[in-house]
Order: sequence, then structure tokens, then C-alpha cells
Amino acid sequence: MIKIIQTLQTINNGEKNISIQKNNPEVMTGFPIQQSFNFIFDFQPDNEAAHDIKLNDNLIKLESRRYIGNKSKLADWIINIILTQAENCRSFLDIFAGTATVSKRAFAHFRKVIVNDILYSNNIIYKAFFETGIWDREKIENLLMQYNALNPNELEENYFSKNFGDKFFDNNNAKIIGYIREDIENKKSTLIEKEYSILLATLIYNIDKIANTVGHFDAYIKKPFQSQKLQLRLIEIIDFQGIEIHKENANSLAGEITADIAYIDPPYNSRQYSRFYHIYENLVKWEKPQLFGTALKPPTENMSAYCTVNAKKAFAELIENLNVKYIAVSYNNTYNSKSNSSKNKIKLEEIEEILKNKGETTVFEHSHNFFNTGKTEFNNHKEFLFVTKVNAAHKKSKIYRSPLFYVGDKFKLIPQIQSFFPKNINKFIEPFTGGGSVFLNVQAKEYFLNDIDKYICSLHKFLLENAKNPKDFMNQIDRIIDKYNLSKSYREDTVPIELKQQFKKTYYAKFNKSAYEKLRNDFNENQENILILYLLLIYGFNRMIRFNAHGKYNLPVGNVDLNKNVIDAINNYFEWTQNKSIHWFNLDYIKFLNNINISKEDFTYLDPPYLIASSEYNKLWNEKKEKEMLESLDRLNNQGLRFAVSNVTHYKNKENSIFIEWAKKYIINPIKSNYISYHDNSAKNFQEVLVTNYADV
Repeated sequence: MIKIIQTLQTINNGEKNISIQKNNPEVMTGFPIQQSFNFIFDFQPDNEAAHDIKLNDNLIKLESRRYIGNKSKLADWIINIILTQAENCRSFLDIFAGTATVSKRAFAHFRKVIVNDILYSNNIIYKAFFETGIWDREKIENLLMQYNALNPNELEENYFSKNFGDKFFDNNNAKIIGYIREDIENKKSTLIEKEYSILLATLIYNIDKIANTVGHFDAYIKKPFQSQKLQLRLIEIIDFQGIEIHKENANSLAGEITADIAYIDPPYNSRQYSRFYHIYENLVKWEKPQLFGTALKPPTENMSAYCTVNAKKAFAELIENLNVKYIAVSYNNTYNSKSNSSKNKIKLEEIEEILKNKGETTVFEHSHNFFNTGKTEFNNHKEFLFVTKVNAAHKKSKIYRSPLFYVGDKFKLIPQIQSFFPKNINKFIEPFTGGGSVFLNVQAKEYFLNDIDKYICSLHKFLLENAKNPKDFMNQIDRIIDKYNLSKSYREDTVPIELKQQFKKTYYAKFNKSAYEKLRNDFNENQENILILYLLLIYGFNRMIRFNAHGKYNLPVGNVDLNKNVIDAINNYFEWTQNKSIHWFNLDYIKFLNNINISKEDFTYLDPPYLIASSEYNKLWNEKKEKEMLESLDRLNNQGLRFAVSNVTHYKNKENSIFIEWAKKYIINPIKSNYISYHDNSAKNFQEVLVTNYADV
């Protein structure tokens, strides 16, 4: 173990200098404290004359926000250590990005930086500061000037002032904040998404400077305070071409994304960030919920397992699921804190043990003063940085998902299925390709793919053709989405808040219904437009393809949307298929197999309709076809040709005795599966298997 100790005393609270005086008890409210402090913030005074403010001067920097755990004073040290330890790395994943100050430092050293945080407010801040996009600076500056000229005496009380006035903010400022937020929402249809994000982030950063708090919203200072009028200064827009922004649970995202380096700075104590910064969350969502308690918090949302007794388990799962070359983990030694809220939920030794199981781990130290709420006296405080070089045995290949999101898709089972596939494959042959998630995760010299559904084949061929020009493909999608006014969460949230509140689980279906039906009618008038068929698939019920007896597409609208996951799947499909030798067929599977010259270096994988399951396409399958398929597999085996076949042996109270008896001749590999029936969306008693006629992979 190597320890590098650098002494640097800092306050972990952004750019503000904090002076603490222990002579003013009972000055805070909102949470229990034994001894309270009076916090004096050294802010630069704002010019109260709106017309004198130069918005382009003194732009607000990303680092200037007060935020518990802010790494702005440590970011350079963290990045420098990572750069000395990690080799040949181009992508950087900040999976608990928080203020994203570490990610900002990473821009200079990595082609791609991925930022993620579960908070709505942090997500909008990333989009404002980092995301590339056209925006009208003059329009934004004019709006800010108008907001700075507001006279609170001319404004009515509003949701924000009624709840937070004379508490977290001076009442006059609270009226201004509420008015500005409502005005931004009213102007949303006239704003580009980048402009909307900039206005919200600018509001957050400016009210942070006048908030009557110690840097979070779990409490406000009860003692009378001198306030200054809110004056908005524009944030500093950075625009980074290599940015990728997510708002997901970190543990879920870890299994879906690939990067060279993952930087991890999770919450380690009981302080839930969604509760500490509930006012910013409320401002960004702007759903105006009922508020509770002294601190006026909305109903709980986005609660982190890392702030509970399950923190160690969550951390272990995260590390296990990461698909990276290197892992860097920040940690501070407040485990023995006198404050229960400050006590770490994971010990330093536990972090080290989990990381060492993943690979060779080195620990670095840095002296660092920490931010606390008044109860903790803690000397010799240190920040630790663990850097792990992941062992080859723990590295995972990227899992690609089909952009068709097809019923029966094997995406979630790929790691299991893939482990049984041969390592060296000349031709990969798939008679029942469907959505294509299996072939997208197989390395072979050539791909021979088939499906009996002509529309599935047309969609795949269409995507393959557009892989050469993905930008043009996305432009086509944008034009159709805008023409029909479908929801577009991959770009921005256009569903009205009122609709979300009224239809909490089905608001996409309610919003898209008329637009979807118009799109469907237009497709049925001219079924040659495959892009429209693709969008019908994406927005349709359970993302299925269904035509009636008259050849008309008749699937109703679904409670789904063209979201970031779909766009990622499209881009991954385009990326993966580049320079691949792929041959598509639209034949009966037996005729397809008879047309392929199969050798011993080739591999055939079959995922046929399941005889005893209840999906729509399984209804076309019967016992005769099942036996016919098994006989064709026996012929492949007699020729010494490798195959694997997926099937279901048990479903509800049914048993596929035909397949079970046939499989006894070969190797049966159980597959852990959580089958969900689209009819009632419930899990079933279900046993899936993968049968192979070879042992050595």
C-alpha cells in the first residue's frame, strides 16, 4: 500500500469563507442541535441597480455553490492522482457527480466525461453548464435584466413566498424567486432546452448566495438577518463536446454503461441529499407539492441506500457491476463523529476490502477540513482516495441492447447466455433473431440473421443503412417528433405537470394518444416509411408490432416514450454494426438453415417461440413445430455442428415435456430469469434453460 500525504487545509463548502462563533446558541431551527453557530458569509456585494449590472462580467462559476461534500478544493488533487495511476484512458465516469467539480477538471484530460446524479437540480445544472447546444445569450441576458428590475412590492404572494418567505429567504426575495420560477415555466415553450436549463441553474446559483442557511435546507437560521435583494448573475457556460449526462440510480447505471475510469463519491452518512436540497428539487420540478415539517419538505423521493444501514451492500454491488479499467473512490474519516448524522455508514476498512477484491488498490491521503452542522469536533480530518486497477477477471464486456426493445428480448440474460457461447466463432447463425440483442453481443467474423417477421427484418435493415449517417437519422426523428407533437424526454420534458399529477402512471399515454393515432393512420396510408414504423414501435403498447387481418397496424399507444435509453440503444447499434459483415434473411427458419453452408467453426443459436408461454408470437407455435425444430437440431448435431437453444421447461402449471425429454441427450444449463407477462405484468413460475451440444467454450 502506498500513502501520499499532502497537507492542505480547506473548508468543504464551495468558495465561501465561513467564520464560526460559538457564542450564539439557539440561532437555528429545523433539526435538533446541542450547540448552534452563527455563520457569517463573505459574499461580494451585488449592485442593486439592475441597469448597471454587467451580466457578462464576473460570471458565476460551477464551483461557487454551497454543497455538503463539495470537492472543489480537492478536485485538482483527485484528478492528478488518477492521471498518475491510470494508463491509456479516454473516458471518465462520475457516477455520484454532486456539484460535478471533479468532472469539470476531467474535461481537460478525457475525450468523454459521463456525469450522473439522482437529483433533478443537479441534472439541470449539468445541462446548463456542460451540455452543448444553441442558445441565445442576448435573450437570456434580457430576461435576467427584467428579473433584476422586479419590485417585490408590486408582486403578489406566491407558492414560494407563502412557504419559504421569512424562513429560508427574506419574504421580498421569496416573492421574486417564486415569480421568476413561474415566469420561466410559462416561457418554456419559447425557450430552447439549453436556455431553460441555463435560467434554472442561474436561479439556483444566485439564490444560494442569499439563502438564510448554513449551506443546506435541512434548517434555516432563526436569528433575524440582514438580507440583500436578489440580483441574478449569469452562470459560466462551459459546453463540453464529450459530455454525457444521466439522472439515474448509480447502482442501476453501473451495469448499463462502460468507461475507462469510474470516480465514486457517494454519500457515506445518513444525510439524504434529496432532503438537504429539497428547495432546489422543488424549484426544478415545480409541481408545487404540499410541504411538511419545520423545514417544509415535500414527500420523500430519491432516497439513497448509501445513507442507510444497507450502504455497505449497495457499495459492494456497485463495485461488482462496474465495467471499467480503473475505479477511484473518495472517502473521508468521519466514522467516529459525535453527530449521528455525520457518522459514516461504511468503514474505511470495508471500502478497502471491497475494492481489493476487484483489483490492486492503492490509498492516498489528503488533510482536509470538513463542513459540519455544529455538533462535531473532529481533529486531523483526512480525505482518502482509493485507486483500484481492475483485475482482468473482473472486467466485463459492454452489453448492447437492441433499439427495438422487442418482446422476449434477451438483453437482461446476455451475461448468463454469453458465458456458455463458444469463444471462437466464424459464422454466427441466428434463425429467430427478433430484436437482436443476442447477435449484438457476439463476436464473430460474419453474421447470418433471420426472422419470419418481414417488419422486423425491414427495421433492422433500415437501422443498418442509417448507421452510416447517425446525425441525419436523428434529424429525421426530430422532425417527425416535432411534426406530430409526441413527447420527447430524450431532448426535454414536454408533458405538463398537471397531466403528471392527474395520471401518475399513464401520463405518457394520455399525452401521446392523439399524436400517436395520427402517426399510425399516416403509416397505414403508406407503409413504406419504416422510420414511422420504428416510432410506432417505440411509442406503442409494450413496444410490440401488430397488424390486423386487413394488414393495418393496430397497436394502441403505450405509456412509453422516446427516452435517453432508446437513443443510447440506437447509437450503440450504429456503433457496433460499423464494419460488421451482416446478412439478413426473411425466411422460414428451416429454409434459412438449409440455405446456409454451416461448418464446424460456425455456431447456431436459436431462441424460438416458447410452446408453453403466453406471448403473442408464441401463439403461432405448436407441438408439431416444436418437434420439427428439435429434429433440425439433431441433424446439426449429427453433422458435428455447434448449437445452443433457449427454451422454457416450466411456466405457471405447464411443463414442456417434449423439450425436457429431448434435452436429456445434451447439456442443460439453467438460466435465472424473471419472466414478466405483458398481460398482467406479474412475475410467473418460470424456468428457462439453455441447451448446448458442446461442453468446451
